[in-house]
Amino acid sequence: MTTLSAEARFSLADPAALLRALCEHLAEHHATVSEREGATLIALDASHAVLQVAEGVLSARVEAPDLPGLQAMKLAIASHVIELAPPGSVAGISWEGDGSSPSLLPDFQLLTVTGTELLTPHMRRIRFRGEDLARFDSLEALHVRLIIPPAGLAEPAWPMLGEDGLVSQPPADRRPVVRKYTIREIDVAAGTLAIDFVLHGDAGPGSAFAERAAAGDLIGMAGPGGRGLREAERYLFLADETGLPAVARMLACLPREAQGQAFLEIADAQEEQALDAPAGFVIRWLHRDQAAPGGTPPLLQAFEELDWEQDEPGLYVWAAMEHEAFRQVRAAARQRLRPARDQHLIVSYWRNGLSEEQHTLEKKAAARAA
Repeated sequence: MTTLSAEARFSLADPAALLRALCEHLAEHHATVSEREGATLIALDASHAVLQVAEGVLSARVEAPDLPGLQAMKLAIASHVIELAPPGSVAGISWEGDGSSPSLLPDFQLLTVTGTELLTPHMRRIRFRGEDLARFDSLEALHVRLIIPPAGLAEPAWPMLGEDGLVSQPPADRRPVVRKYTIREIDVAAGTLAIDFVLHGDAGPGSAFAERAAAGDLIGMAGPGGRGLREAERYLFLADETGLPAVARMLACLPREAQGQAFLEIADAQEEQALDAPAGFVIRWLHRDQAAPGGTPPLLQAFEELDWEQDEPGLYVWAAMEHEAFRQVRAAARQRLRPARDQHLIVSYWRNGLSEEQHTLEKKAAARAA
C-alpha cells in the first residue's frame, strides 16, 4: 500500500503546552493519542501524525494511505495549532511532501437539489443527490457543514485547502456561507439524502437557501461531525426546532424495543410532525404559543418534572437547544443524573442575538479558557 506523507515545523513559545492542549482536544473528537520513543502519535481513522517537541519548535509528520486522509490530518494539525496558540503567534506554515497543491476540502461533497417539501409552516425538507455518501450514514456523527453559495451565482466557488494546510476562502463576492445541519434521511445505495430546514423570520443564510431552493441547485457539504446516539437501556431526548431533525432521525433508527421519552419544544400545534418512534417511547410536544424561542425554557421545566427511581435502568440524555436553555438544562442534569449509570450529551445549537459564526467563536473561546 502506498503511503503519502508531509512534514511541517511550527515555531512556538511553549510547544510542549500547545501539544498537550492539542492532544486533549483531538482526543475529545475521537482521535487516538499515544506515546512512542519520545514522540506523540495521533491517529484519526487510517491517518496518523507523529509530533515531537524541541526548544521553540513543534514538528509534525503526517501519513495517510490516500490524499483526502493526508489533507484531513494536515488540516487537523495546522488549524488546531492556530486555534490553540496565542492569537497571531503562528505564521508562515509550510508543509513539505505530498499534497502540496491547493485542493478541495478533504471531506467536501457536492450535492444537487432534487426536490423540496413543506413539512410544517416553519419546516422545509430539501432532498439532495450526491456520490459516495457512505461516511454520512452514521448515528454517531449526525451533523454536516452545508456550504451555501451566494444566491444567483452561476459558477459556485468553494473553499480550498492551501499549501499551508489551512482553508482559504473565495473572494468576498463569491464566498459561500457555512451552516451546520443534521441529515434527516439518507439512502446510500440510491445516493440520496434529506435535510430539514427551520424557516426563520429573520431569513438567515440557511433559511434563505431553503426558501429559494429548486431542483438543480448546487450546494457543498462537508463532514460528518458532532456526536449523536449512544447505546443505552433507556433514552431521554430534549430539543427545540433546531434539534428536532436529529431527534427524529435517532428515533427512527433506534431498535424497535427501545424505551424512553422525547420532549420537543415547538412554536404551536401546527409545527407537530408525525415521527417514527419505537412503541415504548412517549413523545410530548411543548408549545411556546405566543412566547419567543429561547426564553424561559419549557424543556427545563419538563426535565425538572421528570420523576424516576434511583434503581431504574441507565439513562442516555441527548439534548439540543438555545444557549440559555442549554445552560440551565445542563446544570439541572448534572444535579440529577447518576454518574455511575447515566450518560448525557447536552449542547447549544444557537444563541439569541448571535449569528452562527459569533456563537461558534464564543464556544471556542470558552473551550480555550477551560
